Amino acid sequence: MPLTLRLAYHSVRAALRAGLLMFAAWLVFIPANANEQDALGASPGETYPYGLRPMRTARVILAVAPERAYKVIAMVAGPDMSPILVRLMLIQMASGNVLPETASTNVEPENGRDIKGPRFIQVD
Repeated sequence: MPLTLRLAYHSVRAALRAGLLMFAAWLVFIPANANEQDALGASPGETYPYGLRPMRTARVILAVAPERAYKVIAMVAGPDMSPILVRLMLIQMASGNVLPETASTNVEPENGRDIKGPRFIQVD
């Protein structure tokens, strides 16, 4: 292979690697700016609010992905998803409308009693 083709190949490969590294660093290490905090409804001191990474990922997908990507995502998601629905969901995620956290750390017992030990044992 001629030197110029190898140089071009390695240059493009290095540029792609640098771009992916910058994208990963932006997702993980860069705190939210004021616009992202407002969109996610975070408190002013919170630097990494819940939903920041999905919001940023959706913004990148909307900016870069072609229409074929929505069709592939819909095909992988199942027969009840359409490409239009996938695009609408990504638009909502990019605007900051991510699903709220469903896991709660403080769970109350159903009958109001708190027992020690396994829950399947009935207290007399």
